[in-house]
Amino acid sequence: MLLAPAAIVATAADKRALHAATGAHVVDLESGAVAQAATAAGLPFAILRAVCDPAERDLPPAALAALDRSGAIGLARVIGSVLTRPGQLPALLTLARDAAAARRALLAQVGQVGQLSIST
Repeated sequence: MLLAPAAIVATAADKRALHAATGAHVVDLESGAVAQAATAAGLPFAILRAVCDPAERDLPPAALAALDRSGAIGLARVIGSVLTRPGQLPALLTLARDAAAARRALLAQVGQVGQLSIST
């Protein structure tokens, strides 16, 4: 089950608690909005996602500082966060590596989405 909360779930402890409370295996903010809009419009939809921050890992502070309200990444905010807390750099690099792997996995599957047949 996918859960679409209103805010980022950043810590492993919060991810575990959310799973225990809801049974959700994946948390994704954006997919919930797509599902709601499609359902409200009576449109079929499919969501293809890849996870880059597993449940057992906290998000580094720079990953949270990076995003503005519109979801844009601010490099200056990332650099500022790393300069303030350099100990997070290994976790940030791991997240970057995992995000790149997630992107590759999505790109490898994107051709399959066009082949889906959805009946209503």
